[in-house]
Amino acid sequence: MKNLHKNNILRYRYENFGGIISSAEPAFLAFVDRTYMRELGLGESCLWQTCDQSIGFLSAPSEVHFAVTNRCGRQCPHCYMASGQRPSDELDTASVKNALDVLSGLKVFHVALGGGEALLREDLFEIATYARAIGIIPNLTISGAGITDEVARKMLVFGQVNLSVDSVDPQYQPYRDQAMFKEADRAIGCLLNAGVPTGINCVVGKRNFDGIAQIFQYAADKQGINEIEFLRFKPAGRGKALYDQEKTTRQQNRNLVPMLIELSQKFSITAKIDCSFVPMLCYHQPDPQALEKLATYGCEAGNVLLGIGSNGLVSGCSFLESPGLSVFDLAEPHMRKSHFYTIHTWPQRAKEPCRSCSYLAICKGGCHGVALHCTGNFDNPDPDCPWVAGYSDDSLANAATVVSGIKKNGTIQHPDGQEQC
Repeated sequence: MKNLHKNNILRYRYENFGGIISSAEPAFLAFVDRTYMRELGLGESCLWQTCDQSIGFLSAPSEVHFAVTNRCGRQCPHCYMASGQRPSDELDTASVKNALDVLSGLKVFHVALGGGEALLREDLFEIATYARAIGIIPNLTISGAGITDEVARKMLVFGQVNLSVDSVDPQYQPYRDQAMFKEADRAIGCLLNAGVPTGINCVVGKRNFDGIAQIFQYAADKQGINEIEFLRFKPAGRGKALYDQEKTTRQQNRNLVPMLIELSQKFSITAKIDCSFVPMLCYHQPDPQALEKLATYGCEAGNVLLGIGSNGLVSGCSFLESPGLSVFDLAEPHMRKSHFYTIHTWPQRAKEPCRSCSYLAICKGGCHGVALHCTGNFDNPDPDCPWVAGYSDDSLANAATVVSGIKKNGTIQHPDGQEQC
């Protein structure tokens, strides 16, 4: 580890609890305590002049999702960006580089470039190369359109390239047509042949849930795909209109994590879930301390993670509306805290059943974008969490019992023993 530091491969950032360290080869990012930072020979930090060594509101995000364009000709019905035409206020090359300078100044470690279809930007590789030059690892998510062997070799500038594959032929119709699968399949072959670290992003909804095992089989057959990340279908962009009919069912939410563990072990392929699936993970009661050590967390919008649109506006994550903050405002650290601290402090305002949940500090109420869409209140718990759904059922059942009692007897027996008409 010390050699990594001396060779300038290791990047780090001080935090009150110690710091965050990151490496490109081998690829990792870890939250470590003060003792570990000292053992690396990194010296003391003024941030350590406090007794508080908890992991709270970070000095900056560790990762930023940057939609560098809204352009895309696909019109996928579940697109969270509602991508289509290039907006008039899309950042030009110089502005994107300036935005990356701001992120570098904050010591952001990774930037996930996407869109829209990021390859429609003629300057994409210039942007990625610039990010590398200023110490940020650029990753990329694409559909696979336009990938040739020559383009694939240029993709080596990225830390990882993920292809959007929601199902495999012949069940590719739920969100993307079969022609798009063929493009993605060809692109994956080109990338693997070029030695580019390649993964799959799979949006999981009700209709493609049963095809997850086939995606693992497909990835195993490709012999080189290093991970599959499963992303929850979310009510954002065009997906808002489809959420109620396409969201995973209660039974699917309960079955997801055991199924992914089984398939991951069977095919020896790493399976990841996005933060919005953390309630489904916690439902199976894993060791909370183990989750903390693995940096597993639910909603960290505006803290660990930020989203940036093609116009430079910042949101807590890619699925939330921007409060009007620009990426260039982030040069003043207090700006991020003033806009997103309310999200970070949600556990202090948590309602039941989250307030009594042993995973509150980890899950943080699940996806609040879903809560806002389904309940009209960002502060409500994620209604699709299996525990929250069960709690709501119990509340409705109790309410029905009370109403039935009122109709029958005309009174309610309160806990204090008094009757109320």
